[in-house]
Amino acid sequence: MQVTWFLKAAEGGYVRAMYNIAMRYSVGEGLVQSHKLARKWMKRAADRGHSKAQFEHGLSLFSEGNMKKAVVYLELATRAGETAADHVKYVILQEMSTSCRDRAMLLADNWRPLPSSSR
Repeated sequence: MQVTWFLKAAEGGYVRAMYNIAMRYSVGEGLVQSHKLARKWMKRAADRGHSKAQFEHGLSLFSEGNMKKAVVYLELATRAGETAADHVKYVILQEMSTSCRDRAMLLADNWRPLPSSSR
């Protein structure tokens, strides 16, 4: 029952519910486990400014090999106070060229959250 309400809230644009649903899909808690749906909801929450979602989405991008986008989301999470994101970001930055690092930081500087209600 609780999952149903979280899902309705997430679909209605409630960012914390988006993150909660993403985590539940990730581990299969109350929902059939689906990494695809977990990534979808995590990105939605991250794009709307949820710092833990930004960290998790950054980790996901890193594991997929998308270093530049990973750095953008990890930088956003770091700026929001997620200290673990800063450590991961630092490791990635050591492997990137200066121009790629600069582009990633510029993207983070220009980033603006999507409105909660947009899909």
